[in-house]
Amino acid sequence: MLYYDEYGSKENPTIMLLHGAGALDTFCRQYCFSDKYHLIVPHLAGAGKAATEIYEPEKTVEELFALIKTLHKKRIGVIGHSLGGQIAIMLVSKQPELFDFAVFLSAWVNPKPNTIRMYCSLAGLSAKMLHWRWLVQFQGKYWNYTKKQADNMAEYSKQITPQVYDSFFSNTLDLSKLPEYQAVTIPMLAICGSKEVRDMKTSLTLLAQNPNCQTMILQGANHDFPMRNAKQLNPMLEKFISECL
Repeated sequence: MLYYDEYGSKENPTIMLLHGAGALDTFCRQYCFSDKYHLIVPHLAGAGKAATEIYEPEKTVEELFALIKTLHKKRIGVIGHSLGGQIAIMLVSKQPELFDFAVFLSAWVNPKPNTIRMYCSLAGLSAKMLHWRWLVQFQGKYWNYTKKQADNMAEYSKQITPQVYDSFFSNTLDLSKLPEYQAVTIPMLAICGSKEVRDMKTSLTLLAQNPNCQTMILQGANHDFPMRNAKQLNPMLEKFISECL
């Protein structure tokens, strides 16, 4: 069973927050939603208490379905960023009946072999840099983490190996190989930043091929907009969620 953090009352509607690769507190600026919702933050492979685990998409999806069953809710919402966004797409594509809505933030779904090879070739150096406590703490501060959150990231990041880092990219979701997505009828919202790479914007276009998925571009935002652009993002999320519940 996956370890998870929990915020807010269990009596409220539940939203599962799926963090980005190696960044457990991706949604630090959205934890404030706990005044209205019950938030569940699973520790996905490569972060938190699962920092040493290789990311395996199918295994992760099955573990999340098992976790959802333990919540004893008829349906829940799911919001995922980056790698977490890819996982959210897989979840709602395989068992849409479990969800009220889904939000995909910067979910990359059109991997190109050359791009994947480039990221994987940097796995050794990237993993080494994640072991530099001062650098990880600085990154956490830049992302508006609390000191406790930044210290926690610096601690678990020391356990991330090149193999774990490689798995984030070598297992990138290819939407063309997930035909079930096109049949999903629950309300969906996909967002990316205006300053993100072309492939991310192409991913937004691909997700929009399902007519039940709205798409939006957050002006002036980079890939880390859940942490850095919460003032713009949170009202958009609140409006969408309130319309779905």
